Amino acid sequence: MKLKRRIIIFLSSFLIFTSLLIGAAGAGTNIREEINQFPGFSGILIKDLNTQEVLFSHNEDKLFTPASLTKIFTLLAALETIGEEYTYPTSFCFSSTTPGEINGDLYVLGSGDPTQTPEVIKKIADALVQKFSIRHISGDIVLDNSKFLPEEFLGRGWMWDDKNPLIGALTVADYKVKEKQNSYLNTMSLLWGNIFSQELSKKGVKIRGDIRIGKTKENLRVKYIYYSDTLDKILAYMMKKSDNQSAENIFRTLAPEDNSERDSITIAQAIDSLEEVIDTTLGLKWGKDYILVDGCGLSEYNLTTPAHLVKAIFYLYRKYDFKILDYFANTKEKGTLKERLPFQAWGKTGTLSSASALAGLLETKNKRWVVFCLMENNFIFIEEENDPKIFENRIIEYIYEHF
Repeated sequence: MKLKRRIIIFLSSFLIFTSLLIGAAGAGTNIREEINQFPGFSGILIKDLNTQEVLFSHNEDKLFTPASLTKIFTLLAALETIGEEYTYPTSFCFSSTTPGEINGDLYVLGSGDPTQTPEVIKKIADALVQKFSIRHISGDIVLDNSKFLPEEFLGRGWMWDDKNPLIGALTVADYKVKEKQNSYLNTMSLLWGNIFSQELSKKGVKIRGDIRIGKTKENLRVKYIYYSDTLDKILAYMMKKSDNQSAENIFRTLAPEDNSERDSITIAQAIDSLEEVIDTTLGLKWGKDYILVDGCGLSEYNLTTPAHLVKAIFYLYRKYDFKILDYFANTKEKGTLKERLPFQAWGKTGTLSSASALAGLLETKNKRWVVFCLMENNFIFIEEENDPKIFENRIIEYIYEHF
């Protein structure tokens, strides 16, 4: 009886083990079939969140154009160098001491705040008028947009004839280029100044001078500072909405400001700062392992791998635990993943004309947490069957059901 019982236990264990092997092989086979049918170059890496076991891999070390998955590196670098509690200051300087009067110029010093919609600019104007009971400005409204190099109002490698967001130290949120032109130097700052001036006028302020670009005079006292929301909220918006303008402004902010020289921050300095963070946190070398030249992913110069993205997500999870889910879009809330899948998943999407991607985390049907990255380049999108988003959905749905 004991022998018979041992045989039954052995056979049962063997059958369970065999079924698990078949299930794992079946998962790989099914995903392989999807890969073979997809008309493009794809890369996939799926790992267990807790054990880091590789559950599936395909071209995981090949370089891809990541599109907006670039924002995952921007998120990591911003949290590491700037911090969740950082707020962007917009400073207002003038020398007048006469109540209700600004006898001279009003200087506005921008720092790259990406949250200033026309409605926010209106609130700033209202607060300034109320605080100083301003009735008259005898000089100009001088817009100091020098924190970021004004000539670099587009990201490196952006297509000049696309409808790109404009970047600057004084930014009107959600404003994009409306027509194809070679130069938009100071366009963004002057738009900010016009909205601000109009709101002052609506409050009864008489402005004698003009709106112009210029540097704030040294030793001029700061009379008022408007602070943005904290960076954690801005990063969550950037990630969930895949907002290119805020991502690029945050990217430029990575570079440390030299207050003694008051030189403008350049894209090259921002790249250097991003490079240093990625080297320190992930051990990856710019130019050897990857190339990133912007913060949002519009540039097709960018190159990275599925393995790099998964490594970045693992780093964020180890340091911030499940709080990182607050920064990713999900299928239940408004954002780039809303209702895209029939179960809860958290992720970052990426889309360019010749690139698509999806990376993030999910808990499978079997209660297993996994980290995933899917990247596709050089596909021909002719009909629905060639849609890279449908390809991604099928892979993710299979992961959910079978892993």
